[in-house]
Amino acid sequence: MADGLLRWRRPLLIGVGIWLLSFPLLTWHPAAASHPVHVAPMAAWDAEADDHRLVRELALEARTALEAARVLAAATTAAPPAAAAAVNPAGQAAPAIKAPPAPLAVRANSIVIPRLGLVQPVGWYRDCMGRAAVPRWGAWRWSCAGANNTYIMAHNPGTFTPILSLRVGDIVRYGDPSGRVHTYRVSSTTIVSNTQLWPLGATAVSTLTLQTCWTWDGSRDFIVRAIEI
Repeated sequence: MADGLLRWRRPLLIGVGIWLLSFPLLTWHPAAASHPVHVAPMAAWDAEADDHRLVRELALEARTALEAARVLAAATTAAPPAAAAAVNPAGQAAPAIKAPPAPLAVRANSIVIPRLGLVQPVGWYRDCMGRAAVPRWGAWRWSCAGANNTYIMAHNPGTFTPILSLRVGDIVRYGDPSGRVHTYRVSSTTIVSNTQLWPLGATAVSTLTLQTCWTWDGSRDFIVRAIEI
């Protein structure tokens, strides 16, 4: 057995060597020479890249045009802008000038206090003895007050509650029965007992006297004195 292997080893090794040397010849085929692998030239690649670049540019232009159309549509449908503010030489916008409010109308038998926004018709209280109760609502001129003294009274809480905030210098207007408008400036405010009669008396100059309750029981009154101007 060992002699047989030694005898066949040399021919076997020679055969394996020949087979290894002939392997490239077995894997090569003549058709490969007639169909070489095609490699695209650089010019073809460049042309394709240019095509892609052109497509991207066209898409960008289309998006830009669409966005511009949307902005234009929004501008045309928006509400009209407010009037432009005036600009001074320094380039700063001048503050808007507001028109003064229309003066409150003063009619016959009415009292108007502009700062308080009070407009109130005035009736007549004719009980010179003061025994009749003053009506709960409305303002009333006492017909028996002294000379030069236009005396108007109303309740608090009620019609004359706002006059508690009157200050010296405030303007009060009164339309008399003939429709003539008298303008007064507040000269003083005070609190008196309801037993004091001097607020009802005559005055040296044309005066407007306003009276309202200061206490819930009516024992004290709030008095406003205004001089005609």
